[in-house]
Amino acid sequence: CEGALLVVDATQGIQAQTLANGYLAFDAGLEIIPVINKVDLPAADVDETRHEIEEIVGIPADEAPCISAKTGLNIEAVLDAVIRSVPAPKGDPFSPAQALIFDAVYDSYKGVIVYVRMKEGTLKKGQTIRMMATGAEYEIVEIGYLRPLGLEQKESLEAGEVGFLTAAI
Repeated sequence: CEGALLVVDATQGIQAQTLANGYLAFDAGLEIIPVINKVDLPAADVDETRHEIEEIVGIPADEAPCISAKTGLNIEAVLDAVIRSVPAPKGDPFSPAQALIFDAVYDSYKGVIVYVRMKEGTLKKGQTIRMMATGAEYEIVEIGYLRPLGLEQKESLEAGEVGFLTAAI
């Protein structure tokens, strides 16, 4: 993860949990993108919210997208800000493979589907992998990308990519 959205309610401004999460993101070295939400409500004060973000959190908010998550207003601006501001993941596809498992689900047909973020190297279908926690080794049966409507099989995943693998785990 290279970036974080700092979502601030335009009717309430900076809250304690907003500040706490903002500092966690700062400490992790993430690129912070401020987003002003609930701008569709009558009590919204966008100018004051921008001022609070700049004064309290200490990051520029002049280009912060003003959105309504409820109505979908201006959500495209958030996606544009992520593309513009968050750096591409780092990693060398030619280094030894390292992947972070961030979730796993059981499928009655495929077995365990492991969701991974490739930190270094490349994993390929048919390759043997070893789990660092247990030392157990498995052969990759399927590998690919996560898509909104399912899993898209590929031959490999490289450093910086997020995807899935199955390995008869």
